[in-house]
Amino acid sequence: MLASYEYKPNLLDAICCSRLVLDEYGRHQSRLAATIFKAMAENLNLDQNLYESYLSPSTASMRIYRYLKCPLPVWGLDAHTDSTVLTVLTHDEVGGFQVCKGDDEWIDVEPIPNTLVLILGDLIQAMSDDKYKSVKHRVKANKYKERISVGYFVFSAVDAVIQSSKYKPFTYADFRAGVQQDLKTLGYKKVGLGHFKLPHASP
Repeated sequence: MLASYEYKPNLLDAICCSRLVLDEYGRHQSRLAATIFKAMAENLNLDQNLYESYLSPSTASMRIYRYLKCPLPVWGLDAHTDSTVLTVLTHDEVGGFQVCKGDDEWIDVEPIPNTLVLILGDLIQAMSDDKYKSVKHRVKANKYKERISVGYFVFSAVDAVIQSSKYKPFTYADFRAGVQQDLKTLGYKKVGLGHFKLPHASP
């Protein structure tokens, strides 16, 4: 039997209001990401005609993450790198976000009110010939409180060819297909840039 649906205008109004807020938030994040990437591209001396296709608002996405509290020492999100150019992260005061320094030194990123966290992704690592490194990160569940974060993920245009002295030329579509294949065959782990690494390229 289908459950009856009760119209709740206050709830619907709240949903519509939240969407408007998130739309506006996304526009601000898009401008911020473009400003940061432009500075990074200029620092790398990338050709302007080239780097304009390396950051595409049309491929960007935004996700809201809710990490449930857990009395056990578990990971709300396992260690990984983002398949992005840049990720702009907003998180609450709960904490639990960690980044990896070097091979296996994990550092807690203490939440600072009214600040954003910028995460470099796999694509900027390839674009920069490994001058900028993709940041491995993870989230530890809190024993007592839920954790909320909002991630704004920015990618290159789907057909933009990423040129690098360290990697074979590839598009974001190529990279995404490789990651999806990794997920099917390897589970949560991914090879990512390893699919495109040139044999002669140094680490």
